[in-house]
Amino acid sequence: MRLPSKEFHTSTRRAALVRSAGAHYRMSMKRIAAAVLVGLALFVRPAVGQAQLTAADSAILNSQSLKHLVLTASLFRRLSLLAAGLDREVVLCLQGVVSGDTAMARDFVTPHLLRSTPDAVAPEPCAPATTLAVWHNHPWTGPDSSFGVKTPEDLCSLSQPDLRTVVRDSIPFAIVSVGRTPRPIICWWRRVQAVVNRHAKFLPRFPRQWVQLQSLARLADPVPTPPSPSVP
Repeated sequence: MRLPSKEFHTSTRRAALVRSAGAHYRMSMKRIAAAVLVGLALFVRPAVGQAQLTAADSAILNSQSLKHLVLTASLFRRLSLLAAGLDREVVLCLQGVVSGDTAMARDFVTPHLLRSTPDAVAPEPCAPATTLAVWHNHPWTGPDSSFGVKTPEDLCSLSQPDLRTVVRDSIPFAIVSVGRTPRPIICWWRRVQAVVNRHAKFLPRFPRQWVQLQSLARLADPVPTPPSPSVP
């Protein structure tokens, strides 16, 4: 398919631009940062470090029809800038449209928050009928040796409470942005990945399921519109 020129595409592991997009890997980091908003896709691949699948887990995995998630460039920019300015956790319900096995998130609504602190949030559930992904932020406050957090990238993970919420709800995707950092960080999981790893103390980002841009300043600029790469 052709990727729309103004969409941020993510992959259920950090996506690679394939075939005709191979030249992007040879670009300078500056040009990659400009293209990342329009050139990444969120596709399902076996995740390194993911728990061994049982037959029951495989059935759960196959039961989720949505396998791809697309965030428009505008939505990605809004989420990243919002996370950068928040000093406590919040939750957003991402909404959009579905085409085949692909969900395209374009906007969000804010659920009622029962509690919100720098390291926890308790929202009312997002509506399963209209929500494609649940987003929340993790404000970076510095290293925390008690949880093995050394860098902002380490904070891009799902805690046990996060896992319980993702497993309990029937929302296809979970997204985390690490905020209050010089560079936007975002990572994502399919709900089925949380189900398979539901007994873990926490679920870290998978190697190909996260993105870190060079700077917040680039997000304030109009999204570039280079030629759309092709992916299978």
